[in-house]
Amino acid sequence: MAAVCAADVLGSTGMGGGRVIIDHGRPLPQQVVVDIRGRVARGELAPGDPLPATRLLARELGISRGSVVTAYEQLVAEGFLTATHGGTRVNPELPRPLPQRRARPAGAPADFQPTELRPGAPVTGVLTTGLWRSAWRAAAADPRPHPASGSAELRELLATHIRRARQVDVDPERILVTAGARDGLRLALGALGGRGGVSGTGTLAVEEPGYPSLTGIPRALGWRTVPVDTAAFREAPTSPALPAGAQAVLVTPNHQFPWGERMPAGQRLSLLGAARRAEAMIIEDDYDAELRSAPTPLLSLDPGERVIMLGSFAKTLSPAVGLGYLVAPAPLLERMRPLCVPVSGIVQDAMTRFLAQDGLRRHVARARRIERQRRALFTEVFPEGVPMEGGLHAVVLLAPQADEAGAVAACHRAGLGVAGMSAYWASPGAAAGPGVVLGLGARTPERLRELLVRLREALTPYGPRPRPERAARD
Repeated sequence: MAAVCAADVLGSTGMGGGRVIIDHGRPLPQQVVVDIRGRVARGELAPGDPLPATRLLARELGISRGSVVTAYEQLVAEGFLTATHGGTRVNPELPRPLPQRRARPAGAPADFQPTELRPGAPVTGVLTTGLWRSAWRAAAADPRPHPASGSAELRELLATHIRRARQVDVDPERILVTAGARDGLRLALGALGGRGGVSGTGTLAVEEPGYPSLTGIPRALGWRTVPVDTAAFREAPTSPALPAGAQAVLVTPNHQFPWGERMPAGQRLSLLGAARRAEAMIIEDDYDAELRSAPTPLLSLDPGERVIMLGSFAKTLSPAVGLGYLVAPAPLLERMRPLCVPVSGIVQDAMTRFLAQDGLRRHVARARRIERQRRALFTEVFPEGVPMEGGLHAVVLLAPQADEAGAVAACHRAGLGVAGMSAYWASPGAAAGPGVVLGLGARTPERLRELLVRLREALTPYGPRPRPERAARD
């Protein structure tokens, strides 16, 4: 079998031994291990295939030979490679994997997975403060388990945080610590599943447009989802109704995605009235509210206790933290507690220390400044674009008859991981025209400007246009 070219490993270009772009977040030997192990699993390296000599691969990648030797030794110990006098080979005794088809954007190469400007990517480096690092060191030095419902101390601090940041006084006993908004939604649906549903599930009305990764949770759990345009509660405030049979409705009243709009007060009250008449619950996703001057959540208007509020630190801090919370009425909490999966004690204790020392408030102040700068930079390059208030997302609408799928594919070929606007609407053709949604979480402002200019070039044939007045109202 032909030897594997050194240029193949870690995506090196092989052009004169130039360095490759390397992930500085992981040790170099581990990167080589993961790359080779993955190629074996995908069948790109077959049993018996020879690998490049350590000196050749090290020179090609621009790393030390010791890093490559360490990687090869680990793979030999794991049984993926064998070392003989003739060189290092993929273990001939490994089974041959079945061919795998890899999903990819239309027109993109098979091994291309763009991440730049991807919606949801945070700004890196904002959290690297001494207080953040010391909170994690202290938590890791004394790891402790906590009840499945969460650390009592953390829930007390979360109640204080909600009172200060969201102007709602919440009893800590009504708070559950979760692994994020998706986990909180899982708990809420688990508690509601017996209320008239079939096989422990039911019907959930989901706000349209909405965040696909969150609205996909109920479908995965067997719930029937029905899209609902919450603007109807503004247009007919005296007699709006939820879809027939809905046990709950999932909404983002303070930051609808992808436009980032707020639900007006009259619409909020109409929605609460509709929920009372239908005896349904409102699940309120209050994501990233700390980053904006957001109105108080629906929870503050809920004397009848029909609101479950989901909170998360994914946007405020980082998705990597994997921590959130849920606030619910007492009767539902009793159903939720047996469904709770304990969140890492180290994560909870680190966040407890960070909150107790006022780290979150100071971090939010820094993040707000950075995000304002990022949005200003976006409007310089895309004056017709629509940056979301707060957060790191923006929308670029295209010409009315533009091919959205073609525009997204062109962006992906340019290495930009934007998403199509239509992905956020469940009903075909309901989106406000073709467009793309992007994230502004590049490493530096200079890098962001470079990527936005590249995006502008990729979208030029598709005619970026201003947001129409009707879409702005809706």
